[in-house]
Amino acid sequence: MKIENRKSQHRKVSHERIRLGKKVFAKYGMTALMSLRARTNGGLVYLVPEVFMRLVYLVPLLFIWRTLAEGGAEVEMSVPQLLSYTYVNALAADMMIVNTCLSSWDFDTRSMEMFTRPMPVFGQVIARTAGEWVPMLLLFSLPMLLLAPAFGIRILPRTLWAVPSLFLSVSLGFAFEFIFYCITVRLRNVSWPTYVIRSAVVSFFSGTVIPFRILPFGMDRWIRYQPFGSLGGAFLAVYVGSADAAEVLPVQLFWNVMIWIAAVRWFRRSRERMVSFGG
Repeated sequence: MKIENRKSQHRKVSHERIRLGKKVFAKYGMTALMSLRARTNGGLVYLVPEVFMRLVYLVPLLFIWRTLAEGGAEVEMSVPQLLSYTYVNALAADMMIVNTCLSSWDFDTRSMEMFTRPMPVFGQVIARTAGEWVPMLLLFSLPMLLLAPAFGIRILPRTLWAVPSLFLSVSLGFAFEFIFYCITVRLRNVSWPTYVIRSAVVSFFSGTVIPFRILPFGMDRWIRYQPFGSLGGAFLAVYVGSADAAEVLPVQLFWNVMIWIAAVRWFRRSRERMVSFGG
């Protein structure tokens, strides 16, 4: 009897956990779906300019790398690596440098509505941002992924360690989002300059635009270890094989722990300032 009662209790606990898991998944899944629909509520035609701008960014860079190779320029990466690095960065641009409604130019106070819902802000931001990624992944990234062989681009990763590296990169990107949101709250009326400066600084120090391996004066030896170096540039380096995963992943894991701890603590303090500033 005791054994049967224990089994019955374990079954009840398991069913309860499954029910709660489904409820949480449905809650955040619906948030992501709402963001996806909001991204496309004007029709897919309105996303065409963004697709065009990504092509305008990608094509000249591919042309530059090929030209440098033909000109005999000496760089620390091979031409196939440079091409794959730039190509994958363009396909996964939203994930290389995470940009949410929190630390972006919050001109319409989109971040304020997060605090009026019965859901944790952290979960809302992640679900909402993931939903906003889907349209461009389907309209731009997937077609360009299929066309990669036509451009002579190696699209397969050099190692499967690129998968956990991507996860750590995206996770760190969200942590930085909360850090920059706290900065925006503290500075109050200078959110636009903060957004512009932040975009420029992160783009360079993350290594997504210019790979660390081709920086002059041996800069790659130290710049890869700074916090922003564990964002998209770290994943791309592992992806194309220009960096050793055994060296990159521990650094990414370290900065994830440190930045997330700082983000959670600072967010708790800054949230009260945001509310007292006028809600």
